Amino acid sequence: MLALIYFIILGVIAVGAALCVLLSRHPLYGALSLILSMVSLAGIYGLVGSPFLGVVQVMVYAGAIMMLVTFVIMVLNGARDKRTPMFDGVSLFVIPAVIVLAGLVGFALVRAPLAFDSATLPGSVKLTSETLFDMAATGPGYFLLFEIIGVLLLSAMVAAIFLAKKHLGSVVAENREETH
Repeated sequence: MLALIYFIILGVIAVGAALCVLLSRHPLYGALSLILSMVSLAGIYGLVGSPFLGVVQVMVYAGAIMMLVTFVIMVLNGARDKRTPMFDGVSLFVIPAVIVLAGLVGFALVRAPLAFDSATLPGSVKLTSETLFDMAATGPGYFLLFEIIGVLLLSAMVAAIFLAKKHLGSVVAENREETH
């Protein structure tokens, strides 16, 4: 019964945060709403019995990729924004959702047994790594997904740098034209 309540709360937070991504007027608030949505999805992964996917969701998507997206937003939007608005309509959902999510995590940590079983950890990590990185011809080929995602992220970073350079170059060129 408690798992159903957690699922409903996390589902409402995930859907609400996804709607906030669409309705946000400032791109930085949209990125923060997307982080909230990804963290709540990680909680749902944990509820359905897949803690590995939950941890990967937090580390890879909510951590690394969203940090990259936030950095790109700050670089590309830095010169145009004189000030960031303190609160908007999205904040009315995001702030209470973050508080509820933190409460759920705190409640789960207090109620969870913190016993460490050393026998299960090496076997599960070994099995996971053998499955994900099996490069044999008969293997599932999941390692190709990691390589494709790495190339995709690299190309996104290069594109962001070119966009930022192009934008910064046009400002420098405009300043030179004004001085002459």
